[in-house]
Formats: sequence, C-alpha cells, structure tokens
Amino acid sequence: MAQSSQDKSEQPTGKRLTEARNKGQIPKSRDLTSVCVLVTGGMAIYLSRNLIFSHFQALIEYLWSSHSFTHPGFFASSAFFIHIMLSLLSMVAPVVVAIVFTSVIVNFIQLKGFLFSLEALKVSFGNLNPLGGFKRMFSLRSLVELVKSILKSAIVFYAVYSVLWPERSALAQLTWGDTSGFLSFTGTLALKLLFRAAGFMLVVSFLDFFYQKWQNRKDLMMTKQEVKEESKQSEGNPQIKSKIRSLQRAIARQRMLGKVPKASVIITNPTHFAVALRYEPGMQAPVLVAKGVDFLARKIIAAGRRHGVSIVQNPPLARALYKQVKLDETIPVELYRAVAKILAYIYQQKQRK
Repeated sequence: MAQSSQDKSEQPTGKRLTEARNKGQIPKSRDLTSVCVLVTGGMAIYLSRNLIFSHFQALIEYLWSSHSFTHPGFFASSAFFIHIMLSLLSMVAPVVVAIVFTSVIVNFIQLKGFLFSLEALKVSFGNLNPLGGFKRMFSLRSLVELVKSILKSAIVFYAVYSVLWPERSALAQLTWGDTSGFLSFTGTLALKLLFRAAGFMLVVSFLDFFYQKWQNRKDLMMTKQEVKEESKQSEGNPQIKSKIRSLQRAIARQRMLGKVPKASVIITNPTHFAVALRYEPGMQAPVLVAKGVDFLARKIIAAGRRHGVSIVQNPPLARALYKQVKLDETIPVELYRAVAKILAYIYQQKQRK
C-alpha cells in the first residue's frame, strides 16, 4: 500500500535534499525576484532620466535634420540603422544592466548559490492527468496562490488610488504645460506609485518566500520506510554487512591462530582466558600475538599444545594482559616482572630437558 502524506513524519535526509536541489526543487519566491527587479528598474530609469532624455532628444534631432532628407536612400542605409540601434542601446543599457544584476543577486541569495538543472525543463506527463489537476485546484498551494493574487490586486489598486487621486487636479492641467514639465511630473508620479506598491509587495514577497521554504520542506518529508531504504542504499544491506564482518573476523582469527606456534608461552585462566606471548633475545619486551575468551581461548590452548608451546596458568596475569594489551603490542612496564618470572621459569625447564 502506498504511504499517505500523514505517514511522512521524518525530516528529509541530506541525500534527499541534495537530490531535490539537483532536480531544481528549491524554495524560491518569484514574487520577491519580480518586486526587486521592478524597484531596481524604476530606480535606474529615474536616476538615468537625464541621460535617456538627452539621447532621445538627439535621436529626434537626427531624424528630422535637413541632412537626412536631402540624401536619397538615407533612411534605408546601414549607417542610419546602426545609429538608431546605438542610440536605443545607450538609453536602455543602464536599466538592463541594473535589472540583470538584481535578478542574479536575488536568485543567488534565494538558491544559496548558482544552480543549473535540466530536470526542471523535462515534460512531466503526470501533470496532464485531469484527476491530478483537479486535486491541485483544491490544494493548499492553490489556495495560497489565490490569496496572493487577490492581495496583489488590492495592493496595486490602493497604490494607484492613493497616488493619483490627490493629484487629479494637477493631472488635468498637464495638457497646458510644456513637454519637460509633463515628463518631470509624470516621472515623479510614476516613481512614487512604484515605491508605494513595491513597499507592500515586498512584505507579501517575504511572506511568500518563507511559505515556499515551509512547503518545500513539507514536500520533501520522508516516511520511516523511505529513511530505512535510503540507509540501506547508502550504507549497504545490513545482512550483507554482517556477513562481511563475520568473514573478516574469521580471517583475523585464523591469522592470529597462525601466530600461536611461534609463541614463547600461553598464559591461561585456565580456560576462560588465553594470552599468547612471543619473546626473543634482542626484543625490547614480549609481544602479545594472540588472545581470546572461552571458545577462542580453547582454540589458542589447543593450537599451543599441538605445537609444543608452554602453557602456564596464572588467572590474574591472563586477565590483565587480555584487558590492557592489544594484538601485536608489547606488554606494559608494570607487567614486566610477572611475565619475566614466567619466561625465566620456562627457559629453566627447557634447559633441564
């Protein structure tokens, strides 16, 4: 049975978040980008208004100059086309640069870096399902989008009304003024309208951004089974890992038991603990080559007896060596005296034999 959305109680893992980012599923508010671009574009137009007006005026003078009418084919020449394009480019370049720069910065902040994903461009035939579309119409996301649309329309209406209504008498007198006064007044009025609407829209856009983050996190929530499956895929099947560890332990035991025949002595507890030590002249201290408890201890004792290794019962020393010394390490200084007595006893027995 498919898991319902109520079963998704686990936070998304790092792998899930990475896969979602690679697919382009990142919380982002388009309204926030649009408002920032609109404000920046309006500011760029206002600040470069003199530049735009001067280029526009120069372009009009160029078009209506006597030089353009006295030369046949002037308006169809490449020089005329290049001049028009350069004039238009000079007028819109500051605005375009400001808009592009703002769009890149805002998206960079929202996406926490640059991202290019082809997954978002793929066509999903599941979106063409009428039943799925009907469900989306009555989802929380659709309701939020509807509320946003109504709120944005109300904000625009309020901004237009609050800015234009107090200036209605001044607008009626614009027909009697000169061109520069008309452009100056309408430019100031448009900028005032822009900032009043953008101020409210920025608040809505920030709220939308936090909603998109919450919704994205909610969509990426996982079920307990999905977390388990992902853990198996990333770390491997627990049963296979257990078998591998068992095989590694078996190989390590065989390697350790292979060192028992070269041991100088095996100290036991007498059967629960077994520790095999190896010592040769010139060594700084005896080295622990094998150790074990219960079954493995009996294996070590049996291997030692087969190869004629001396076995000495000393429970306190056997337990101390087992707990304090790792495989292939020399024994600690505090155990030198006890081990030396045993080795000396063994060498004496061998000399008598």
